[in-house]
Amino acid sequence: MRNAVLLVLILLLATAGCITVDMGGGSSNKVPAVVKFEVSPNYISSGGAAILAWEVENASSISIDPGIPAAPSTGADKVAPATTTTYILTASNKYGSTRSTVLLTVGGTGSIPPALTSVTPVINSFSASPSNITSGSTAVLTWSTTNATGARINGADVPVNGSQAVNPSSTTTYLLEATNGSNSTSFSTMVLVTSPATPPPASGTLPTILSFTASPASVALGGSTTLNWNTLNATSASIAGYGVVPVSGSLTINTTGTGSITFYLTATNSSGSSSATTMVYVGSASPPPVTGSPPIAALYVSPSSITSGNAATLSWMTSGASYIAIDNGVKNLVGVTGASGSVSVSPSFTTTYTLTASNAYGNTYDSKVLTVMAAPIMPVYRWPTINDFHCSNTSVVAGNQAKLYWTVTDADTITIDNGIGSVGASGTVYIYPVVTTTYTLMASNGGNTVARSVTVAVTP
Repeated sequence: MRNAVLLVLILLLATAGCITVDMGGGSSNKVPAVVKFEVSPNYISSGGAAILAWEVENASSISIDPGIPAAPSTGADKVAPATTTTYILTASNKYGSTRSTVLLTVGGTGSIPPALTSVTPVINSFSASPSNITSGSTAVLTWSTTNATGARINGADVPVNGSQAVNPSSTTTYLLEATNGSNSTSFSTMVLVTSPATPPPASGTLPTILSFTASPASVALGGSTTLNWNTLNATSASIAGYGVVPVSGSLTINTTGTGSITFYLTATNSSGSSSATTMVYVGSASPPPVTGSPPIAALYVSPSSITSGNAATLSWMTSGASYIAIDNGVKNLVGVTGASGSVSVSPSFTTTYTLTASNAYGNTYDSKVLTVMAAPIMPVYRWPTINDFHCSNTSVVAGNQAKLYWTVTDADTITIDNGIGSVGASGTVYIYPVVTTTYTLMASNGGNTVARSVTVAVTP
């Protein structure tokens, strides 16, 4: 009995706004849960009253707006608003908060209660612009909802209407959830992310000296020889003792003395430098037996990543090769020297391409990986279908009631004009036209919209 009296006192003080009730609930490791929040009846005439009833678990504080700044975990209260009012229950603890709403409709004295309509949240739109970006770029998500008191995108709280910049590193699906207490609606949109085009080979690649030779390689005392060189991806070149030279070219050298002379060529770009040597034998000096070296070869792929069904370009440069091959059925050439070229490839899965360049002195290999990503599965929308939309009486006396009926399938949003607004997939609503009125139902999904109208003729 003593406990009951204490509970009544707490309820009276809470209703008067004099105390804040702390029910604990912080040890459950859970956000609060609203088990029940309802108003009965949900429609009253002006001057009437209704009862709010609620039950909450795991909350340390509870408030109901308007009217009850502090409430117990379970309770009821009489309310008599002068106008239609939405009551919002907020339950909180140290792990978070939960909100729930109920609507109490207040009409004129003796008025006919309106037909119940769906209060499920409606997602009017949710899109990404642009919907296709390169890695490192930004897209903007934009959304609009109706009848929602809260919203989340991929689990993070957001306003019920708004926009947000995102920069995903890979193709991402964003899920928007709109809620109002126990009811929720969700819709998704996708941002397709592709890799930026691979920069030209000269960017971030060391220069390549394709050839550096002396002709003749053996000269008489006081004779001359001509140096010839060819480079790839170089922005400057120099020969030790002779200074800056073109990146590809020739230079005649007048020799002095006897013996062997070694020439040093250096090719440079912003990524670094490469070097090569060649020798000339003067007078009585005997050159070593004629030998050779394996060919020079380089392979490139652009872009380095594609989605399935798209293409990339393989290109190659070689020097000194008598045989060139690129595996996976791309290229097989015999009897070529200094060959270069390109070809388009479109594999269905990630593939490693290997260039093999050969001559009598050995083989040179270069490999590149082309990453193939699965093409995103884009949502496929069916057109909405309005199965039925009619009025119980298409001719009424001004101020008398009629009733609209409808059923719709495959629609995300459904609205009826002339003040009715968003509705569910099926239902009815009373109307009281005072002049001849055409009512139009519109059903939409993913950019597809269909409509149907019905006209109610009104006589004085």
